[in-house]
Amino acid sequence: MNNTDKATLEAARRMLQGKIDIEEVSAMFGIPVATLMPIKEEIEEEVRKVYGNTDAYDFDMNKVLFEDFHDTGLNFDMPDEEE
Repeated sequence: MNNTDKATLEAARRMLQGKIDIEEVSAMFGIPVATLMPIKEEIEEEVRKVYGNTDAYDFDMNKVLFEDFHDTGLNFDMPDEEE
């Protein structure tokens, strides 16, 4: 494998990490989907190791942090603390 092929595969890896569809990456670089599948599976395994079953790209901090937050500072979804 020459340096051009390595660079092409590295660019494809980066695009797959950015959640670009594998068929689109295959079409852009002219790499068969069968060649890209092990790379995609490796990326998905890395994500699972770090984030469990939560996909890092689907985890939107704004919605999580500010969902049902009122200007009063009260969050009515949370139970009152017992003393």
